[in-house]
Amino acid sequence: MDFNSIANSFVGHYYTTFDGGIATRNNLASLYRPESMLTWEGKQVQGQAGIIETISRPELAVVKHSVTSSDAQPAPGGGVLVLVTGNLAVDNAFDKPMLFTETFNLQPIPDQPGGFFVYNQVFRLVFA
Repeated sequence: MDFNSIANSFVGHYYTTFDGGIATRNNLASLYRPESMLTWEGKQVQGQAGIIETISRPELAVVKHSVTSSDAQPAPGGGVLVLVTGNLAVDNAFDKPMLFTETFNLQPIPDQPGGFFVYNQVFRLVFA
């Protein structure tokens, strides 16, 4: 398994889709399953519907991420652990970028060779 290629493909797809706006952000739903869990700034939600609702709140309508690093490691069960850092701008406030870190635990989709879903996801803004 080439975990770095899996991570790079995932990160590119995830942030491009997320940054496309709420309409395209719904396309991320296929990355989640009922057991998926997101911790967003300390608030935990589980399952596809709750996660998509959390990342599609009105105040996040316009978000642009700039990934500065992405690191990956193999995880138990054939999974991939991905840590992303970068900047994001909300409502095109590019003059006020916010630092963020996000971790994903990608796990193989049962009976779908080569497919992965987000089992765990943790997002935090970083304040200096």
